[in-house]
Amino acid sequence: MVVSDVFADAPETLALKAELAVELRPLSLGDVLRAQARGAQVLDTRSPGEFAAGHLADSTHIPLGAGFADWAETLLPPECPVVLVAAPGSEEEAAARLHDAGFNRVIGFLAGGIDAVGRLLVPVRHPARISSELLRRRLARGPLTLIDVRPEAEWRRDGIPGSINIPLQHLRERIAEVPDGPVVVYCQTGERSSIAASLLEHTGRMNVVTLVGGLASWRVH
Repeated sequence: MVVSDVFADAPETLALKAELAVELRPLSLGDVLRAQARGAQVLDTRSPGEFAAGHLADSTHIPLGAGFADWAETLLPPECPVVLVAAPGSEEEAAARLHDAGFNRVIGFLAGGIDAVGRLLVPVRHPARISSELLRRRLARGPLTLIDVRPEAEWRRDGIPGSINIPLQHLRERIAEVPDGPVVVYCQTGERSSIAASLLEHTGRMNVVTLVGGLASWRVH
């Protein structure tokens, strides 16, 4: 999906796109890191797999999917400027959807995407990812902390036995409830669990694993 698909050609849309074209600046890696040091939040909008393969430290991950604007509004402080790390070509769509959610301080995007990091910086490779088949094998050997970040009603209906429910929207305020040691986080499809892993990373937790494909994959394996 591109911006034109979302907004068609309404006059207000054309004005917004023109405004974004002026304000949404390509930033060098140095620019991004300096903005982050001054308090900007780095928002990575790529897929869970791409985020896990390498991202900038202290990034918040919200994939550019159907719930993108809602999760941004729920989890990001609106007063902080935003710097985007996105799949090349999707920057304007992300900025436009943030604008609709009330984020008017998107100051730019990492030019060239994560590939721009090159040899200048070692990306953070986190969270680890586990398939349903491997998780079942691991659980057969003994207990493991599982965190379900879906709403409580969904967890009660079909959560993995022994899991703990902490809905994503309450994770920050309930972070102390996440036990020490390795943790597997899961949701329905794998997107919310990746968001949760990025929030846990902000607290220094680097022992977080996400379930690839979430419960949708778990049910068919």
